Amino acid sequence: NTDQTNQFQLTLNGYTKLVTDRIKQGWSCYLVTILFQQLAGSRPTIISRMKKEIQRVYSTLITRVHRRPRTASPDELPILIGAVDLPVFKLDRSSAPLVRCNAGLHFHALILIPDRSRLREPLQDHFQAHAHLYGMGGAISKIDVRLVTDGYERVVDYVFKTIKRGRVSYDE
Repeated sequence: NTDQTNQFQLTLNGYTKLVTDRIKQGWSCYLVTILFQQLAGSRPTIISRMKKEIQRVYSTLITRVHRRPRTASPDELPILIGAVDLPVFKLDRSSAPLVRCNAGLHFHALILIPDRSRLREPLQDHFQAHAHLYGMGGAISKIDVRLVTDGYERVVDYVFKTIKRGRVSYDE
C-alpha cells in the first residue's frame, strides 16, 4: 500500500531528524544489537518477551544516565529507537551475527546518550562491565554496541530494514 509506505517513510525521516538534532546538541549515538537465548512460545509471544527485556534494559540504563529519571526533562534522558529484526542472507557469513534461535528474531536499536550523563565510559564498555544488570546470561545472550559517527539516515534505515521489507509489521 503506497499510503502506508509513504507514512512509514515519514516516520523514518522523523527518527533520522531526531537523531541528527541530538547529535548536533552533542549527544552520542550507538547501534545496539541484542541477541536472545531460545525463548519458548509463538512468534508474537517471543516478540512480546523480547520487548519486555528491551524495556527492562532501558529502565536499567536510564538510572545509570540520570540520577532522577522520573523528574528529569526528556532532553536529559537517553533515547532508544528500536525494532525487531530477522537475519538477511549474506554471502560472507563471517560478518553475520550468530542468530540461530528464535527463528532468527533479534533486536536492533539506536541508543542516544545525552552529552550530560552520569556514564563515565562509552556505552559498549558500560554494558560489558555491568552485563549482569542487563540480563546477559538470562534471556539476553549478547548485547553488541557500536558507536555511530556518521551516516545516521543509513543507520536508521538499517534498524528498520525488516519492517521496510515487510518481513515484520511495524506493530510487532
